[in-house]
Amino acid sequence: MDNLFSWKDFDLKDKTVALRVDLNLPYDKEKDELSENARLREHIKTIKMFQDSGAKIVVLAHQGRKGEEDFISLEKHASLLEKYLGEIKFIKFGESLDYIREMKEKEIVLLDNVRFYEDEIAEKSIEEHANSELIRNLAPFVDYFILDAFSVAHRCHASIVGFATLKPSLAGPVFEKELRNLEEWREKFETSKLCFILGGAKPKEPIKLMESWIEKNCIFLATGVLSLLFLIAIGRELGYTEEFLERKGYLKYLEKVKELLKYRDKIYLPVDLAIEKNGERVEISLSELPVDEQILDIGSETVKKYKKEISNSDFVCMKGPAGVYEKKNFEFGTRKLFEILGKNSLIGGGNTVDALEKFGINFVNFGYVSLGGGAFVEFLVGKELPGIKALRISFEKFKSK
Repeated sequence: MDNLFSWKDFDLKDKTVALRVDLNLPYDKEKDELSENARLREHIKTIKMFQDSGAKIVVLAHQGRKGEEDFISLEKHASLLEKYLGEIKFIKFGESLDYIREMKEKEIVLLDNVRFYEDEIAEKSIEEHANSELIRNLAPFVDYFILDAFSVAHRCHASIVGFATLKPSLAGPVFEKELRNLEEWREKFETSKLCFILGGAKPKEPIKLMESWIEKNCIFLATGVLSLLFLIAIGRELGYTEEFLERKGYLKYLEKVKELLKYRDKIYLPVDLAIEKNGERVEISLSELPVDEQILDIGSETVKKYKKEISNSDFVCMKGPAGVYEKKNFEFGTRKLFEILGKNSLIGGGNTVDALEKFGINFVNFGYVSLGGGAFVEFLVGKELPGIKALRISFEKFKSK
């Protein structure tokens, strides 16, 4: 992690730090409730550590995206943080930030959802984001910016990159842990026989990984929506599930999937699938397609087939659940794959990590579990993440001061 400032390089006692974390939590609109997750717990450790060091902490975070049902204020998040950290001062969107000037040591302020600012996600350069509204208003009050959320580092948003040219910007402990581990794993992957297990509900990121790694010494075990697209690409009719994929807009990825079929010998597809019939899990062979029911999981024969390929690989990278793990009887494929994996495996992706937590599986069973989703993928495909670039720009600007 050369050319980056670390939080360890600075005495934060009595300093005001803007701390960007990832508090984007699962939200149940009907119950109006948030669910805790691994990222939240890790960031709470960071906030507590900086609080104990005597820092004055201004927490920045987002929740949801504009237009979606989980795009809400962070007022509930403040109450959640108070369970672990004691009193939190919450500043609603539109309220004055002058309170920050009077903060005392160890005090914590949580600002409202940074995506409430119209220009938070505007397409601007790192340098241009220094003039974004949130940064312009907050910068005069803070001494340092700390990026602790590696999981958002793939986004060139104001609250992630905007401080780079204005204040010394440091990597936080969660960020450093993610970056160090992913650098080590990516290096291992380059020189080894590698197996990717790719699934989940959204095919865009698995396809990116395939396009980046497919010419190297690796194989791909397809699950989730990706596997369904491949089955269509090789001529299988799925039935109702094709209508579902079309409604979701996933059939637009078919051309990319067909292009990848020129590497067919490296791509393994399910040999059986699971549907729901009369409220029960029913496994079907490919010869029984198409079906009127939605396909919700891979089958037991596919798990056996994939287990053999996993055992023949040096390292394994899993991104995305194998099926609709939230639904009773259809967590089977995801759970079984987790049971097969061991210390030679890297696991990443928001839903993948959520599945581990739902099943109560200890992260120490695996080589490393990344808390990143999109950032995890972008890093593995070799993209320069804006969050990392911004930290490097800040290092160059402030290293001699």
